[in-house]
Amino acid sequence: MSQQSFADGYIKWLRSHVGHQLIYLVYTNAFVFDEENRLLVQERYDFDWVSVPGGALEPHESLLDCVRRETFEETGIECTVERLIGVYSHPRYNLLYPNGDQVQQWGAAFVCRATSSDIKVDGRETLKASFRPVEEIRHRLPIHYQEMLQFIESHPNQAHVEEVYFGPNGRPFYSTMRQYVGQAQLILPGVSAAVFNEKGELLVAHQKKRQYWDIPGGLADLDESSSATAVRETREETGMEVEPVRLLSVLSNPTLLTGTLSNGDEFRGVDLVLECRIVGGEMRPDGVEVDQAAFKPIDELIAQPNLRPFNRQRLLDILNRDNGPFIS
Repeated sequence: MSQQSFADGYIKWLRSHVGHQLIYLVYTNAFVFDEENRLLVQERYDFDWVSVPGGALEPHESLLDCVRRETFEETGIECTVERLIGVYSHPRYNLLYPNGDQVQQWGAAFVCRATSSDIKVDGRETLKASFRPVEEIRHRLPIHYQEMLQFIESHPNQAHVEEVYFGPNGRPFYSTMRQYVGQAQLILPGVSAAVFNEKGELLVAHQKKRQYWDIPGGLADLDESSSATAVRETREETGMEVEPVRLLSVLSNPTLLTGTLSNGDEFRGVDLVLECRIVGGEMRPDGVEVDQAAFKPIDELIAQPNLRPFNRQRLLDILNRDNGPFIS
């Protein structure tokens, strides 16, 4: 087993191996409102703009754990999560830190409600924090926070779905990082596609190695949006062309998404599930990872005896999709 320590945090460990190069980091962003509907904002030491609380996921926690922890660590404010705004990963939101670190954010943004009022900044990442009226502070937020805030206001009961974007510098994050960290545990963002036919059956692929049927999906490549990952993986595995239309769930429970592959690679996954509609293509399994592709009833898929708990939970979220989006 690979030896590693996250005692000083996952980012510090990963940067010690990969340097300043572009990496994915799974982030959370907290739009925390108080009783007067003022927004919790902070001034940071590393950027000159005003931000909302948030930070990078650690391997042992879920996204919900992360957003509450980061808010409390940076501002001293405790909060509850009210709803998911969406996942923002478009390369136009990439960050260049003052020390030269490059990051493509895979950021889960949440609307939260403050349950305490005494602000206490950490003095490290956060210099000042306060609850401010939205209109007073909006123009000082960076563009990605402004867009999230606008979506909160214009879509109070809906989660954001990113545009499909494939950049000119696309490359696999997984294999790129393995060159530097070997088989050590990596936090890996992924996306899955729930594609229905007119009978309400799900598009699924039969995985050669795992011997069960599952929906198309895979790990995000650098320089593509989350929606693009769903489109690419569906095309590669099944031959079908799709368009994402609705966010169904985000799964990040470490008990479901931590493990070791058959080759010894350790992983910690986070998965976004997008409902997609068919816009073209023809059924054609890739013959490498997938030997068959078909449409199957959801109940039949859930009942598969050798299905892993993560895959079963993902199918249950899809089955109950009208009550979502789900966060786990």
